[in-house]
Amino acid sequence: MIRSFSVFVLLLFYTTILHADEANILEKIQSSARSWLELVDAGKFKQSWENASPLFKAKNSESDWIKFIDQIRTPRGGIGARYIATAASASSWSDYPDGEYVVLQFYTTFIKKGLAMETVTLVKSQEGAWQFLEYSIK
Repeated sequence: MIRSFSVFVLLLFYTTILHADEANILEKIQSSARSWLELVDAGKFKQSWENASPLFKAKNSESDWIKFIDQIRTPRGGIGARYIATAASASSWSDYPDGEYVVLQFYTTFIKKGLAMETVTLVKSQEGAWQFLEYSIK
């Protein structure tokens, strides 16, 4: 009986640690996404490109990115609110090499255009930082 209880306590302890680690990782990922989104929200499109992953930069020139993001974000106006809707991870993504990818979706209200769904994809760099890879808005 004591042995069973000890095993239960150990399992509970390790499960709690794993859950705390997962929550901490998600906080870091969400923080990276929100920091990048803040650049876009502030109209700092050049800086948003500069802070993107090398994978993104290899496929998107700075001028193409600035033109694209300006066309889809500027007409929407400022941000009213942004709430995380979903988060998912993957070990492969579209035309990119295998790695660690996370897709975050946000419900976002814009002052001029109302509610939209923003999707931000991040990739984990070799240094362990989460960097912007893709963005869409619907």
